[in-house]
Amino acid sequence: MSTPVSFAQRQQELCQQNFSTVTEDDLNSYLTSGQWHKSKPGVILAFYEGYRSNYDVILPMLDKLGLVGWFFVITGFIDSPVELQLTYANQHDIGMDLNEYLDGRYAMTWQELRDIDQRHVIASHALSHQFLEPMDSATQRQEIIGSQASFREQLGHPVRTIVSRGGPAYGENTAIDKMVLEAGYQFQVSNFRIQKLPTADKRQ
Repeated sequence: MSTPVSFAQRQQELCQQNFSTVTEDDLNSYLTSGQWHKSKPGVILAFYEGYRSNYDVILPMLDKLGLVGWFFVITGFIDSPVELQLTYANQHDIGMDLNEYLDGRYAMTWQELRDIDQRHVIASHALSHQFLEPMDSATQRQEIIGSQASFREQLGHPVRTIVSRGGPAYGENTAIDKMVLEAGYQFQVSNFRIQKLPTADKRQ
């Protein structure tokens, strides 16, 4: 009988055998030219929320197999003090395995994210894992622009990609579109699309 870890590793190995992993430069090239430049189809291995297990379990598997992971991080979760992370998760619909860590830290640290950032993709999952469209404008700015400010401060550079919870695609909400561009993102991910933003080339 396989364990969860061995099952996950087998899935990663199948990805390695049948697909090419995708960096943001690969994505930019494809969305710009319409041509895929690798011999195998591309696959984005996405890991959401910013769980500590992404660093402890997923990252070693990816590194061993030479695969690139995309880590979509909720900055408010990362910034929460350890003693408040469970409360934060419950308040923001972040699913949690309560038996995973006895010390109570469920989110990655910024230092762990800086380590991941050396060879994988760090992306914004906004500030608090809430639906953007019902929010007032000031709160939307915190979610979109405020989360980017945290990445700039903690990683030393902006991240290139954003996905909000159930978020609108680019072109579906003018006010949100403007904030996404103002924050300096180059790609926007939604439920059914991955889009290169219209002024991305000028900002590279």
